[in-house]
Amino acid sequence: MPPCRTERVHTGFAVVEYTQERIAVQDLLTGMFVSRLDRPWVGTPFPIQGFHIQSEDDIRKLGLYCKHVYVDIAKSRVPSRRLLQRLENQPAPASSPRRVRLAVNEEVYEKTRPLKQEVTIAGRLHDDISRAVDQLMDKAATGRPIVLKKAKKVTDRMVESIARNPDAFIWIARIRNKDQYTYSHSIRATIWAITFGRHLELARDRLENLALGMLLSEVGKTRLPDHILQKHGRLKEEEFEIMKKHVNYGVAILREIPDIHPEVVEVVANHHERHNGSGYPRGLKGNQIPLLGRIAGIVDFYDALTCPRHEALALSPAEAMIKLHELRDRDFQAEVVDEFIQAIGIYPTGSLIELSTGEVGVITEQNADRRLRPRVLLLLDRHKQPLRRPREIDLQKTEKDKKGRKLTIAACLPEGSYGIDLSRYRKNFIGRFLGMGNPLFRH
Repeated sequence: MPPCRTERVHTGFAVVEYTQERIAVQDLLTGMFVSRLDRPWVGTPFPIQGFHIQSEDDIRKLGLYCKHVYVDIAKSRVPSRRLLQRLENQPAPASSPRRVRLAVNEEVYEKTRPLKQEVTIAGRLHDDISRAVDQLMDKAATGRPIVLKKAKKVTDRMVESIARNPDAFIWIARIRNKDQYTYSHSIRATIWAITFGRHLELARDRLENLALGMLLSEVGKTRLPDHILQKHGRLKEEEFEIMKKHVNYGVAILREIPDIHPEVVEVVANHHERHNGSGYPRGLKGNQIPLLGRIAGIVDFYDALTCPRHEALALSPAEAMIKLHELRDRDFQAEVVDEFIQAIGIYPTGSLIELSTGEVGVITEQNADRRLRPRVLLLLDRHKQPLRRPREIDLQKTEKDKKGRKLTIAACLPEGSYGIDLSRYRKNFIGRFLGMGNPLFRH
């Protein structure tokens, strides 16, 4: 059954739709916001304006009147854990002869370097990437010829790093840089794109073209007026029409570069197209959008959800995955969504989470076989007090807490929760926590 209400919000990079989810009463969790019943409100004891579930007693009472209800994801205080588990554990979709085969199997990638080594390399490389993008944007804004040699070199190094161990750069991607937003968005989207392409086993040269295309995906915004780019709040419809022109501007800029690979241009041209034809600039549908364009579209959208220009609109990674699941075969091809969820996971590296014990930590590394059981660096105790020395646990090996109860991830927290400032330790994070106290807090 389709959602019964949709709210559209411009983030500057995408139009975010917050919708409702139909959930069986037995699958409800405390903190969810019930916005609609499967029967009229009249004759029930519940407020017609909707309500948050406060206790198990509320769920039992709902069960007396309803078989299922509608939950407003935007208003809920927790994501649907059962939906998250269903997303994470669903089997890979069967290929269809009418669609692009996603698991292309052109090259097999395996982790060849430990996270603690790769994250240091990734941190230094991130700075090189930022400088390269800065120079590209400056040249594009002033009309000077663009030379891709340096950008190509750093994106190739990104591909090499992510091929060795994707967790290192995913950690970098989860750190929000509040300055030069367009630049940081392009870099994060590039990291997600390479990670996704690695999961699909794209050939190395295609991964490099995808990476360079994502890094250049916003170059056309150098031709837009500053009042559009820097506006706080929602864009008006006419302003959004101006914003959409950045795609064609970007394609025009790239076509002036000698010997640029067509796949690089393809990424820039199609990263805002949508499966149902609702995208721009050409309104392409389904198989009209090339595979690298589909990858570019979903990673661009995911980053816009989790790291929008206006931080108050940010969704947690778990909430973003729920949103993408709702958009299967609407904005994005179902197979693309399913594979992306498998590639990135509900709780990516760098996500701030709360365990069932009340302890708070940050995910440091994924377990490929059990994505809901990652490695976690604990920062706060169950009373939300900083630990004198952070402690890392592997949820795949630690199944139960000290009281013998099942140890699980209870919630994915917004960045900055409890004063934790992970961005201060983007560089050399792993090495720092091994040798220092607990320096991950705002002062």
